Amino acid sequence: MVNSISNSRYPLLILLSIFCFFSNSCKDDDANPEPQEDFVADLYANTTDLEIIVGYETGAEPYITYASRDAWNVSLSNIDKLLSSKNIDIQGPTKLSEMTDFGSLEQNNYSKQNILDLAADIQKHSNKDDQKGITIVFLDGYYIKDGVILDQVLGVNFGSTSVVAIFKPVVNASSSSKAEQTLVEQSTIAHEIGHAIGLVNNGVRATSAHHDEANGAHCTNTECVMYWMNGAGDVSKFITPFLTGNEVDLFGSQCIADIEAK
Repeated sequence: MVNSISNSRYPLLILLSIFCFFSNSCKDDDANPEPQEDFVADLYANTTDLEIIVGYETGAEPYITYASRDAWNVSLSNIDKLLSSKNIDIQGPTKLSEMTDFGSLEQNNYSKQNILDLAADIQKHSNKDDQKGITIVFLDGYYIKDGVILDQVLGVNFGSTSVVAIFKPVVNASSSSKAEQTLVEQSTIAHEIGHAIGLVNNGVRATSAHHDEANGAHCTNTECVMYWMNGAGDVSKFITPFLTGNEVDLFGSQCIADIEAK
């Protein structure tokens, strides 16, 4: 179990993995998800374009830049690489003006149904034709499940849906550095989209022995963003390549191979 992290000396991938405070917290597989959807099957059936659609609560605005660089290039470029073998064009926002502001929602905690309802308000696609959308909602509050407030969960994807939520107070508590907060946020986005598109063994079959069954739909590769909790290495090992403008592959070779074989 990962404790609450606010010290920037902790490894970045530990910070990224607070969303897995419980072994399945970032991949919520509650029975009978609503709306009923099998996004993974639909995605690989006929998709030519995948749009990342973002909405945010006032006060929970996604980070747009870090160290004068485009923050959203981190997640979007990695998802683009991950799906490159499928010839799916990835589109996503890079500015707040390209996202939907929900205004103040005046609540501190959000249930699964709250999140699904917000996502439905911004979804542009039926997800049945060749153009599909993944919705991400940024919330100024915590995830609540079965009456329990999960105040260390960074993000969540529900069942077989195309819905992702990011919990901004947890992102902001992950570090005192805005650059690190931004990279935690972007890596969380990549992780949750990874779940939504079938990783690991979550609609896309694992082609090698890297499925960490004990921790849900996660990867055993400690250097992959789909690993449930990374506890090794110095934070600078992960931060420095981003801050120097180098591209960083968040997904491990095993997860990439799974998608290529789908």
